[in-house]
Amino acid sequence: MIFTLEKLTNSICGALKEVYPDIPTYSNPSKQGTDVPCFFVFFMPTDSENRIGRRFMRNIGIDIVYLVENSDPDIYDQMISVADRLDFILEFIPCEDGKLRTYDREWKIDEDELHYQFTVKAVVSYPDNTPPIESAESYEGGIK
Repeated sequence: MIFTLEKLTNSICGALKEVYPDIPTYSNPSKQGTDVPCFFVFFMPTDSENRIGRRFMRNIGIDIVYLVENSDPDIYDQMISVADRLDFILEFIPCEDGKLRTYDREWKIDEDELHYQFTVKAVVSYPDNTPPIESAESYEGGIK
């Protein structure tokens, strides 16, 4: 599988759509022209750690923002209910060949927005473009 941030975003949006089919999910940060309630999927700061060989670990921070109408009288109860369900549906994110585990899941309500944040840790590798050695006898290794 070729791991991309776009595929990760699509997998998260798909997981949200399964549980909340009537609530739109956006990956674009523009809030203009959106209907509430809705979800936004944002990337937070990420980093990477070297591993053996061509591999490295990508630590990808995700922030799912849930918005509802500010004038709704039970806004707090809705957000608590959504946070509770997200705890169950986002423990693993389904991907093409399996599931990605989420780490450091937490949520908070800030300025009438629910922020559900977590980290995805994916071990990925660079493609190996090195031509294979046809035989050990013919390989000179750059030594003449």
